[in-house]
Amino acid sequence: MRIFFFFSSRSGRILAVLGTLCLLLLVEQAVSAQTVSNAGSNVSRSGGVWSTYLPLVMQDYVPPAGRLCRFGVGASSDIARYAVNQLRIGWYTNWGTAQHPPRPGGIEYLQMVRLKQIGLDSYVSTPQGGELLAIVTANPGAWWVIGNEPDRRSWQDSLEPRVYARAYHDLYSQIKAADPTARIVAGSIVQPTPLRLQYLDMVLDSYRADYGQSMPVDAWNIHAFILNEVSCTYDPNNCWGADVPPGIDAPYGMRYDIQDNDNLVIFKQFIVDFRQWMADRGYKERPLIMTEYGVLMPEEYGFPPTRVNAYMNATFDYLSTTASSTGYSADKGRLVQAWAWFSLSDRSFNGWLYDPQTGARSAYGDNFAAYTAQITPAVNLQPMRVWAQSALRSTLDGSVTLTLAAEIANSGNISTGQPVTVRFYKGEPGQGGVLIGETQFSALLDGCGAVTTVRFPWPSLQPGVAQVWVEVDSNNAVPEVDEQDNLTSATIVIPRAILRLPLILRQVP
Repeated sequence: MRIFFFFSSRSGRILAVLGTLCLLLLVEQAVSAQTVSNAGSNVSRSGGVWSTYLPLVMQDYVPPAGRLCRFGVGASSDIARYAVNQLRIGWYTNWGTAQHPPRPGGIEYLQMVRLKQIGLDSYVSTPQGGELLAIVTANPGAWWVIGNEPDRRSWQDSLEPRVYARAYHDLYSQIKAADPTARIVAGSIVQPTPLRLQYLDMVLDSYRADYGQSMPVDAWNIHAFILNEVSCTYDPNNCWGADVPPGIDAPYGMRYDIQDNDNLVIFKQFIVDFRQWMADRGYKERPLIMTEYGVLMPEEYGFPPTRVNAYMNATFDYLSTTASSTGYSADKGRLVQAWAWFSLSDRSFNGWLYDPQTGARSAYGDNFAAYTAQITPAVNLQPMRVWAQSALRSTLDGSVTLTLAAEIANSGNISTGQPVTVRFYKGEPGQGGVLIGETQFSALLDGCGAVTTVRFPWPSLQPGVAQVWVEVDSNNAVPEVDEQDNLTSATIVIPRAILRLPLILRQVP
């Protein structure tokens, strides 16, 4: 059937890259980005010599504050060919890895290791070995997704749950060993239906059985397409869509109609259900991202630009604002921290933002750009918690030194853009609290719930109990959307200094 071919042909087309053409396009973009305009030039005369000063005009340039961390796209490796800064996106993925990925306008690149099951229990990854480690070390602190749609039988990565658990463990260990700051992302299921949540439960069970602990995850990742789940073995004439996950012997799961492809009610329920699944399994305080979603059905199936754009806007509204008790606390309870529209330029499916032949923006791209153009860049800093680390030093007078630590989050849609001051107080500031000291985090803190930890030594303390407050951006140097949530406190117990002597046993004759 045509519909089955429509879904099964994606992988090869998306990942195909013509290296020479890509290089030429990169050069063309680099040249066009520094086009000099003669209009409005300034001419001056000094000592009989005429000098002309031309203003530097950078086409499609968006300053760093214009990039919105929540919005991303699925793109091919020739992303620099397109005027993506017009979209104000903050990140993209191309379903692969790169040691030096194109980053037009400074947008972030999300690395993705691809997997393939070999036989009953083995797998191979792309890249692997020295090639993988070279990419990891060249991109410190990068996001790393392990596998793309491993729950998609016969297409994409297609791994049984126990094999995916093993691959995740191995790659997590290798990447973290090479770069402890790397952020490892699990999931990437086609859609969070009950059948696919069962697949992830089987992954978690296998991981615990094999390694004796819960699967460590820095963030979860889903896709949110609305596709039929019918086994091709069970019904080969109606198995369009997502099939049944490998490792699960079921004739079907959710049976959706083609016209459900932009069903907003189903989409919202997907997000709510997955966040509840995360909370129930101990992953509530983890970010959730979507590396793919959109409308795949073609226009001739009843999905013209007006319908697709209406769905795009409605999902953007929902994802940007919806929060609940199961959401990520560092992001003000939002359910989803970042999402990537599918796709930038793949005309095999609907919703493509740029024409791959001409590079021109489509009606879908116009709508995307119009939506993000109305968003105000915002920072919102919030101390999530403060505590005293266990390490201490005692002195001869019996006093101790503690190290205070505070976790700071930015729930805005852009990075801080500058260093931020953090102050520690004994007692509430402004209510008689005494300043303990201040420090800064000099690295920029990304938005969308990004978190950093600051520390400060607190010396010469006598045993007792103290109420310690932490205040972020005490001097209001960073404009914030909410200036009322910059304080938090905790009760700190100051222990007595204890001298521990080693026990020496001597054998008595």
